[in-house]
Parts: sequence; C-alpha cells; structure tokens
Amino acid sequence: MVAAMQPFRSILVDIDATAKAQPALERAVRIARGCGARIRVVDVISVPSAARGYWRADLERDAANRRYEQLLGIAAGVTGVTVDTNVLLGQPARALIQEVLRGGHDLLVRSHARDVVARDPKLFGTVDAQLFRKCPCPVWAVGPGPVPRYPKVVGAVHATTSVTHEQEMNTKIIDLAGSIADLERGSLSLLHAWQPVAERSMLSHASDMEFSAYLHTLQRGAAESLAHLKDSFGRYLSGVQVDLKRGDPEEVIPEFVVAHGIDLVVVGTVARAGLAGFLIGNTAERLLQKLPCSILAVKSDGFVSPVRPGEPA
Repeated sequence: MVAAMQPFRSILVDIDATAKAQPALERAVRIARGCGARIRVVDVISVPSAARGYWRADLERDAANRRYEQLLGIAAGVTGVTVDTNVLLGQPARALIQEVLRGGHDLLVRSHARDVVARDPKLFGTVDAQLFRKCPCPVWAVGPGPVPRYPKVVGAVHATTSVTHEQEMNTKIIDLAGSIADLERGSLSLLHAWQPVAERSMLSHASDMEFSAYLHTLQRGAAESLAHLKDSFGRYLSGVQVDLKRGDPEEVIPEFVVAHGIDLVVVGTVARAGLAGFLIGNTAERLLQKLPCSILAVKSDGFVSPVRPGEPA
C-alpha cells in the first residue's frame, strides 16, 4: 500500500439536513476517526431567484434556525469525532468555497439530494462541477447507497506525461487515493487510459502492419511508464494492481468502474484545457454525469480559487 499523505486536519461536510440518509457524513466520519480530524457539518440555504423579492429577513432567519436544529440533531449522533455545525447562506458552491477558505478545511465531502432534480436523474449536480473547478481543497462527491465496508479505490493517472506539473499531479492522486484506501481499510489500484496520437492520420497513410506496429509501440511505452510510476513509490505500492486501457478517459474510466466494482475514483483537475489524460473543465463535468460511483477530485499545486472569502455568497 502507498504511504499515507499528511493526515486530514479539518473536514467540511455538506449535507442535506432534511434527507433520511447521510452517506457523505458517514464517509467523512470514518476518515476523521482514522486520522484524528475534526468535522464541520453544514447545510446551505439558497433562495431561488424568483422568490428573493418575497424572502424577508425574518423568513430567512426562521429557515436557518430550523435547519440548524436539524444539523444539531444529526451531529449528536456522531461519536468518536469532534463535530461542529453551521448553516450557510447563498449560492451553494460559492458559500462552500468561502467556508473552506475561512475555516482552512483540507477536504470537502458532500452528497446533496436536492442537487438532483426529478426530471434529470443524474448522480451529481452542477454544484459538484463548480466545486471541481473552483474549490482549492480536494472535493469528494459521494454517491448514494450504503457505505462499503472495504471500498475499492482507483487512482486515475496520466503515466506517460513528461510535463512536470502533471507528474506532480500523479503523485498527489496516488497519495490521496492511497490515504483514503488506508483510512477506510480498502484496496487501491491505478488506472491509465492511453490513446494513439494522430490515429486517423496513421490509419489513412500507414499499412495495416505499420499501424499495428505503431499501436504496439505506444502500448509498450504506456505500460513501461505506468510501471515506472509505480516503481517510483517503492515498497509502498507493492501489491497494488495497475491497469492499462486504451481509449478516451471519459469512456475508459466509467467502464472500468462498472467492470471492477469500484467505489471511489480519485482524479486530478487542472485549470486549463489541452492536457490529455486529465479531467479538464467540461470534461470533468461530463465524467461526473457518467460515473456510477463516488469521485474525489484534487487540484494541482499552486491553484488559487477565484472565489474570495469576503464576497457575497
């Protein structure tokens, strides 16, 4: 197993206090117990734009008080972890990011039933996508259903990159995935999706034999890069399975998740487009809608959120 990264110190958990099940809180509590982190449980009250002209201050205060009482009741059922609660007001993604910045939280875990509207039954919503783009700390979007006893965690890496900050992202993905697997007593595997460069051009201008040799060379190079990445962690990745799949990560990762019963995918996000093998911009949002499991996204070093703590949420 990979060596655990610096343990989490403070975990922000965004829940729907009116929901009957709280999978995000269950996962966060298990992580916090394993590393001694504290937890802040929040719910965000966001007034629809059509209702803002009729939403008086006393109505907002009453709604916040009711929601706060619900949060206190939920927190009272948590044992073995230091927990506090808060009700946030404003647009959910912005309010959560501001809370991350104010509280110095190093992990955001959420599972919010109200994000999934009846006419569009997708696992994750637009708030998750905004957090993936703008939240400075890792964001764990937890899927519904019972918490697995021994979760299967996969780190989706870009093993063939020669770009320094992408290589650093690989390390962060593996560190984070390994830490989660350790803390939850789960298993870890690594997945690299590779694609032939200029495939259409090669098909048009090369013979079948030449194209086959081209694919073989690329696949061998990808396999060697993935093996080198694993070996760079030494004994900490001993016993960890590595998988090499040809295809677009948007298609390969969901297929791999279903085929192997994966519970959590750990991925990297970057702030600009054009880096093959990583989740970038709208690609991250599209993958959010394709994965039938939980997904944890980590930012590259030096990422600065465009959201500021003092701005109206």
